[in-house]
Amino acid sequence: MLATWWPLAASWLLMGIEMPLVTAVMGRLPDETVQLAAYGGVFFPISLAIEAPVIMLLAASTRLCDSPENYRYLQRFSRRLGLALTGVHGLIAFTPLFDLIVVPLLDTPEAVVEPARLGFQFMLPFTIAVAERRFHQGVLIRYGRQRKVGVGTIIRLVAVLIPLMIGLAIGTEHSAAVAGFAISSGVVAEAIYARWCVLEVERGPMREAVSERSLDLGTTISFYFPLALTSVLSLASYPICSAGMNRMPEALTSLAIWSAVTGLGFFSRSSGMAFNEVVIRHAGDDEGPRVLKRFMWIVGLGISALVGLVAATPLGELWYVDLERIPEDGMSMARLATWLMVPMPFLTFLISYWQGMLVHAHETRPISEGVGIGLATIGLVLVIFVSLGTVPGGVAATLAITVAGVLQAAWLAIRWSGVRRRTLAAAG
Repeated sequence: MLATWWPLAASWLLMGIEMPLVTAVMGRLPDETVQLAAYGGVFFPISLAIEAPVIMLLAASTRLCDSPENYRYLQRFSRRLGLALTGVHGLIAFTPLFDLIVVPLLDTPEAVVEPARLGFQFMLPFTIAVAERRFHQGVLIRYGRQRKVGVGTIIRLVAVLIPLMIGLAIGTEHSAAVAGFAISSGVVAEAIYARWCVLEVERGPMREAVSERSLDLGTTISFYFPLALTSVLSLASYPICSAGMNRMPEALTSLAIWSAVTGLGFFSRSSGMAFNEVVIRHAGDDEGPRVLKRFMWIVGLGISALVGLVAATPLGELWYVDLERIPEDGMSMARLATWLMVPMPFLTFLISYWQGMLVHAHETRPISEGVGIGLATIGLVLVIFVSLGTVPGGVAATLAITVAGVLQAAWLAIRWSGVRRRTLAAAG
C-alpha cells in the first residue's frame, strides 16, 4: 500500500505547489489585486468546471483498463469527451458567450473582466490535455508504474515555471494571461510524457492481460457517468464560491486572497486525494481495508494538525504575505479562513477511502450523491451569508466548503455501510 501511495502522494503534492507558485509570481507583478482576482476568482474556477467530467478518467482507467481491447475502447471514449469539452471552452472564451455567461454568473467586477477573458483564452488546451493525462496515468497505476506519475508532475512543474519566470523577468502587467499560458503548458507537457510512458505498458504487461468483460458504450456510461457527475459537482463549487464572494463584503480582497487560501487547501489535501486510487488498487487485498483505515487516521489527522499550525503561528504570515504576497489588508481574513479549513485534510482521507471502496465494488452512484449533498450545502451556506451581509466572502466560502466536506463524508459512510451489508449477506 505504501509503495502505491507515496509516488501518487508526491505527484499530488507537486501539483499542490502549482497554484501557490502561480500566485506567488503574480503577487510580485503589477496590478496584483486585479490580476489575482481574475485568476483565482474567475478564469481558473471556470476552467476547472469545464474540465470536471474528465477528472475521474484516472479512477476509470485504473479500474477498467484490464485488457488491450478495453484500454483502446476507453482511450477513444476519453479523447472524444476531452475534445467535446475543449470545444465548449473555446466557444465561451472566443465568442460573446463569455460576457453573456461568465460575467453575470460570477457578478465579475468590471476591472477584472478583460484580464480574466485573456487568461481563459490561454487555458484552451487545458481540458483535452487533462483528459489525456488522467487516462494514461490510470493505466500506469494499474500496471505498477505509479512512480512515472510523479516524474510527469516534475516535468509539468518545470513547464509551468518557465513562462512564469519569463513573465517575472519582463515585469508584465498581464500576469493573469501568463498564468493561463503557464498552466496550459504544464498540463500539455505532462500529458505527452504520460502517453509516452504507456507505450511500454502497451508492449509489455497489457498484451497478456485478459478481461472477463468487454466494455461497450452502455457499460462505460453506467460506470463512468456517476464518477463524472461527481467531479462536475465537486468542481462546480469553485465558481459558486466566486459568485458568492462577489456578493459579500470585501469582495475584491476575498477574490485576491482566494487563490492563496485554496492553494494551501489543495496542497494540504493532496495526499488525501492520492489515497483514492490507493484504495481502489488495494481494497481487495488481504487485510487491505484494515491497513488502509489505519493509514487514513494517522496521516489524515497529522496533516490537519499541520494546517492548524499554519493558522496559529507566524507560519501564516510566512505563507500568505512573504510567499504568496496577498494584499496586507487580507491577512486577517486569510488566517480565519485557514482555521476553518483545518478539518479538510482529514475529511479528504475519509472521503477518498469510502469513494475508493465504492468504486472497487462498482457502486459509483453514492459517490455522486455525496458530492451533490456537499454542493447543495455550499450553495445554502453561501446564500445564508449573502443575505446576512456581515461576513467577508473569503471566510464564508471556506466555512461552506468545510461544512460540505463533513456532510459528504457522513453520507458516503452511510452508503458504504449499506453496500457492505448487502455484499456480506450475498456472500453468506
